[in-house]
Amino acid sequence: MLKITPTVESEITKIVCPHCNTKVQRIGLTKDSKVCGLTFKCRCCGKLFEVTTE
Repeated sequence: MLKITPTVESEITKIVCPHCNTKVQRIGLTKDSKVCGLTFKCRCCGKLFEVTTE
C-alpha cells in the first residue's frame, strides 16, 4: 500500500545517479528512512536503478 502525507522541511539525502552523478530532481530521502523497491530512470543517461536503504 502506498501512503503519501504532508510533511515539514527536514534534513534530506538527495538521490544521485551512480553512473553520471546527476541529481534526481525534486526527490529526497529523510534521515534514517527505510526504502525497499524504489526504482528510477536517470533522465540524463537513461539507465534504470533501484534504491534500497539499510
